[in-house]
Amino acid sequence: MNKSKFSKPPLTAFEKEKKAEEFLNFYPGKESKSVQTDEKVQTRTFTKEEVKPLALRFPMSLANDVKEISALTGLSINAVCVELLRPAAKLKLKSLKE
Repeated sequence: MNKSKFSKPPLTAFEKEKKAEEFLNFYPGKESKSVQTDEKVQTRTFTKEEVKPLALRFPMSLANDVKEISALTGLSINAVCVELLRPAAKLKLKSLKE
């Protein structure tokens, strides 16, 4: 009664080599290959938005929370503040415009 838990047989050497090549070359597969040759690859260009420095005064507990979020996520404190403020600012602006 020593049955294997695997439902598929192990990959052959050729299949392993093919999967490794696809991974290393980020090969999308057979279906996408014909599509890529027909269409030109489009690249997106990102423009940097102008910034304005602001001095924010907020409680130490919030400052500590922002520092902790920054430490856990690896984002800068500025990026954390922007991400926290953006949804609230958009919602407030939308309500003011109505």
